[in-house]
Amino acid sequence: MTDHQTHARRWASALITDTATALDLYADDLVFDDHRDRDHVLDTAITKDELAPRLAVYSNRDNANGAGIHEFRVDESYPLPGVNGLPSVVILWSWTGERLDSYRGVPAGGRTLTTRGITWHQLDALGRITREVTYWNDTPVLQELGIPIITPEYWVEGFDPATLAGA
Repeated sequence: MTDHQTHARRWASALITDTATALDLYADDLVFDDHRDRDHVLDTAITKDELAPRLAVYSNRDNANGAGIHEFRVDESYPLPGVNGLPSVVILWSWTGERLDSYRGVPAGGRTLTTRGITWHQLDALGRITREVTYWNDTPVLQELGIPIITPEYWVEGFDPATLAGA
C-alpha cells in the first residue's frame, strides 16, 4: 500500500472511531474547510479546538441520539505535489449515515443516507494535515429528502435553458 493510500485509510478510520485520534492527524497550524454552503467564516476551523466538534459527530456510536452512525469508505486516493515540495493527497470517498435525524439541517427522520465526496489534504514534513478542503455531493441527498433542487442535463441535445424559467 502506498503512503497516500495509508494516509487516506488512516484518516477515514479515525473519523469514525475516535475524535482524539482523528485530531492527532492534524498539525497545530491548520485550516479546515468543509464547504457546507454556509458563511465561509463558520465553515473554516483554524484550531484543533474549533475542529474537534466538527469531527466528533462522525465517531458517534449511540444509535438513539439522532446524530447517526457514520461510515466513510475510501474509494480512491491520489498523491499530488504539494506546497514547498511537501506531499498532498486527494481522497475520493463514499459516506453513509444511518439513523440520521437531520442532514445539513434538513429533517431526515432516522433515514440512512449515502453520498460521495472529495477531500484534499496538504501535509507537513511529519505527514500531519495542515490544510483540508472537503466537498460533499449534497444534491442527490437533499433531493432524496424532498428539497426541490433542479439538476438539468445541459449536455443533452435539444436542452432549452428557457425550460428552467419559473421552475
